[in-house]
Amino acid sequence: MNRVALSRWSLWREARLTVTLILVVEIAAAVIPVLLSAHITKANIGVASLLASLSISYSAFTCSWERVRRALREGTQSRVYPNLLSAWGVAAAVLLPPVLAAAVLVLAGIAEWPARNITGPAMPYRYIYSVAGTVLAAMAAHQCMIAGLPREAALVMAAVSYTATTVAVVAIAVIASGKLSPIRVYAKPSTYRLDFWTCAIALAQVELHDVRFPLLWLSLPATIVLQRRTVRSDLRAVAEPSIKPMGEEAWLIAAQEIVAALNVVSIIRINSAAPEAVAEIARLQAGCDAIGYAGDSGLAMLLLDCPDLSADALASRLRMALRSRDIEASVAAAAKPRDGQRLDDLLAVCEAELIAREAASRSAKPSRPES
Repeated sequence: MNRVALSRWSLWREARLTVTLILVVEIAAAVIPVLLSAHITKANIGVASLLASLSISYSAFTCSWERVRRALREGTQSRVYPNLLSAWGVAAAVLLPPVLAAAVLVLAGIAEWPARNITGPAMPYRYIYSVAGTVLAAMAAHQCMIAGLPREAALVMAAVSYTATTVAVVAIAVIASGKLSPIRVYAKPSTYRLDFWTCAIALAQVELHDVRFPLLWLSLPATIVLQRRTVRSDLRAVAEPSIKPMGEEAWLIAAQEIVAALNVVSIIRINSAAPEAVAEIARLQAGCDAIGYAGDSGLAMLLLDCPDLSADALASRLRMALRSRDIEASVAAAAKPRDGQRLDDLLAVCEAELIAREAASRSAKPSRPES
């Protein structure tokens, strides 16, 4: 990343107070772990290496689905992206000296960047700031562990402090920018559901570490399962049974990232947004992981993990159902990898098929007799 690219960041166009607070948080994240330096043992280095390996392995295993999760959340109003890396951040804060805990979080952040780098929120300076926030959160959690509290109380306080600090760091930036409405999201208990489970995994890692060091690897499958369940939950929030007014721009962002992330995905286009057509789609595609939107040009539906044969079969059933209800509409389907690798490729194939079907339909209609 060169100096010219850095100078073009929109960060520098923010208010002076906003830029100052952001830089203060980042500098504090770089300096405080050093000021809190403690003796580092070989055992500490071993734990740090294992936690870093777990976080990097998690990012490698879940990169495509994490991109899907973030793309789906980009289409929602809250745009809150709970980070599952706290499963290792809290554990690092509890088990390691501050410098090593910060190093684990920085390595985890670097490994997660490919999953986070999606269209829309993928601004490097924001991610640098969020990583700095997790480092400060780990420092707060570490202070709870050395405060002389009973062990169980210290562990709970460490998890609470970690979560509270990450929220506070975001609140500082939001308030400084003058946009207070996003803060309301953090008043909802549902916002912290994922944080609760990741902190629970982290505290379980601490206990497993005390029993037998290699058992920490059990946290990896647990976190992967949690991430996949979270993606499915997000899908249910934005998917059918009814075509929600997701908005074309949000749908395009989600579709572009999902098509890029997954190996198998399909798109179905219908050149009608009539309520009857929407009802037929909702009925026939039940059970599919689908994200749709209705616009002026008709309906578009993205089907996750849907191969070309399944998409073609669904398109065929839709044509028959629409025809049986005398609904004039053309249906087109395209699938990755058969019809291309990018969203633009799939949309172009659908558009070409719609044009061809509309032309065939017009030519098949009997011409009106001349008077």
